[in-house]
Amino acid sequence: MSVTVADLLAEETLQLSCVVGHEWTGRPIRWVHVSEIGDPSPWLSGNELLLTTGLIERSEADVLALFESLAGRGIAAVGYGVGFVSDEVPQMWAEAARTCGIPLLAVPLSTPYIAIAEFVSRRIAAEELTQVNRMLDVQQRLARNTQTAALVHDSLVKVARVLEATVVLRRADGSEDVVQGGGDLGEQELNSIRNEIRIHGDSERQSATAGVRDLVIYTSRAASSFLAVARKRRYSAVEQNIIGSVATVLREDSESLSPLTVRQELAELILDDVVPPEDALMRILLPRSRGCLVVQIECECSDGSLDEAASQLRSTYSAQRIEGLVLRRAPGIVAVMSDAAMGSLEPIVTRVIQQAIGSDARWRAGISGEHALSDLRNCVHEASAARRMVPRDSDGPRVVAYASVGADNLAGWIAEQAAEQPLMAEWRHRLEAADGDSQRLSGSLRAFLRCNGARERAAASIGIHRQTVNARLTEAEQILDVSLESPSDRVLLWLALESGDRGMM
Repeated sequence: MSVTVADLLAEETLQLSCVVGHEWTGRPIRWVHVSEIGDPSPWLSGNELLLTTGLIERSEADVLALFESLAGRGIAAVGYGVGFVSDEVPQMWAEAARTCGIPLLAVPLSTPYIAIAEFVSRRIAAEELTQVNRMLDVQQRLARNTQTAALVHDSLVKVARVLEATVVLRRADGSEDVVQGGGDLGEQELNSIRNEIRIHGDSERQSATAGVRDLVIYTSRAASSFLAVARKRRYSAVEQNIIGSVATVLREDSESLSPLTVRQELAELILDDVVPPEDALMRILLPRSRGCLVVQIECECSDGSLDEAASQLRSTYSAQRIEGLVLRRAPGIVAVMSDAAMGSLEPIVTRVIQQAIGSDARWRAGISGEHALSDLRNCVHEASAARRMVPRDSDGPRVVAYASVGADNLAGWIAEQAAEQPLMAEWRHRLEAADGDSQRLSGSLRAFLRCNGARERAAASIGIHRQTVNARLTEAEQILDVSLESPSDRVLLWLALESGDRGMM
């Protein structure tokens, strides 16, 4: 059950009171909207709690028109902030609310609107977490057991009850299972659901959402069947993924499949910033862990090789009882792992990736530091940064841990980025044109820069006279239009030559 108007009134810290509409306080609240404009209804979609102070001066007719417009949008309730414009809720507001069948709440000046919004958000998040746990149980029962007709029906009953919706499973032979869990729908509405299933069956999409009059119908493929869920309010991203995850394990026989689990779906939502990595949600992903880390792998290979690599990583971690999830995500593979796995990650990643995609394929990986479960996004950032520290054409280690990033890694990464700069490419082109087959100018420049500007040592290091080095450096300055006395020019020249030495031109 979602958060209702009655839940708000029962929360003592908010100190809200119901002026009109006690009999309607069972209405669910989907969102909180604050507005001081004349008519906010065009920006509402239903089940909102509208908070206002009545700042705009309105006549009795204006107030009635406002409430009629809000009723047409299916508003859950209106909260009037007292103590700002007036010390009590105006009588004409109460009469308009009663006429239009909308609960009207009095909000004291001491209660910030943000506190009401936070209360609703927390309750919605808690409800979504409860939904995920319940649907995880449904999905696991379906995946682990022979799917008898009774088991499937029982699972659909649970889905309907949790989502407060009507569920229709349409099988390939035309038979169907209908479970009503959100108020009985009439035959016309059921036919609308069946029609959406037919439309979805003619498309190539895995899932789709459609609005038919006041029904919101979500359909998803389920093996050779279709699963449709319908109710009179929209679905959150978590709810859509719940439906999709259940659909992936519905099948007509007892053969096992390897679909994305609810935990993997939830991980995708968190990594995409759809839901926050709160402790309660993260404990669904890694139930036995106190902390987490992330491995990010970039591979230049076929999708088939990447799938094989991800599968082998899952199998290896499972065999070693390492808790974690392995996902196919850009730029290749992302693994969310228990912090207990840190010591064994680098050799496992190296061995598995080389076996799956071959030793000649280009790949690199980064491992984040260990963080609290709720700090997953920082883990992703660190893993990505560590991965970029590995040169694309590295002949050495291809896995870097964020904690071990040092000067060599950073210098290599900077040189790699420098290779893509047009100015540095132009400098290398000019030196190559002047040198021909020799390393006359570029060799002297490298020696000068590596000896930190000491011309005598630079000359000795390449076995020529100091005056010859000076002449070549002067010629290089003229060709490149730089000054070797300028620290910034010397740094940029080093980057240009270093990126060229790494074969990145």
